[in-house]
Amino acid sequence: MAHFPIFIELSRRKCMIFGGGKVACRKAEILLKHNAQVEVFSLEVLPRLRRLLPEEKIHLLDITAMGEDTLGELIGAEDLVIAATDNRMVNLFIGSWCRDHHILVNVIDAPEECSFLFPSVVKKGDISIGINSDGKSPVVSKKIREEIEEMIPDYYGEIARQLGELKLRLKETCPEAPVRKTILKKAAREAFSLERILTEEEIEDLLV
Repeated sequence: MAHFPIFIELSRRKCMIFGGGKVACRKAEILLKHNAQVEVFSLEVLPRLRRLLPEEKIHLLDITAMGEDTLGELIGAEDLVIAATDNRMVNLFIGSWCRDHHILVNVIDAPEECSFLFPSVVKKGDISIGINSDGKSPVVSKKIREEIEEMIPDYYGEIARQLGELKLRLKETCPEAPVRKTILKKAAREAFSLERILTEEEIEDLLV
């Protein structure tokens, strides 16, 4: 089954990660880069993961000892859940509970139990590229991510940011949509040819 790639804004979403190992750490790092509100629930948490989050966002709980009712209450109405424990039955329950309650969930050891797939992510400033192999081969997704990271220069993200700012500026000063579009295309072409963002003087020349 092919999954449709979709991007969601995470800065106001609560993201609950069950598990404190290497996979949980990788998920937390990606979510935090996108300004998600991350909390971790696990009896054991890697030092690397502890360094990522404030102490109050890490809850040392023995999830495997919890009953299903208690675990369900803990999940509550979270916006997004990652089931990343090393216990198959716990992950199974978390996935099932979230799907039944219409909560987005990613179950790391069972793609068929996910309501969304966690992509391998390339991030260059405001540019985000998500790669997945339909849950079949994370190794392939990682390889593609590494190749894209090498191929796309960091300044692409800066150019995207500057063009976004210019777009807002033009909306206030230039009422004609076709003219705005032409200016933005010229700005992008110039920035990419120079391999950097434009100076204010260069932008002013485009506006003349």
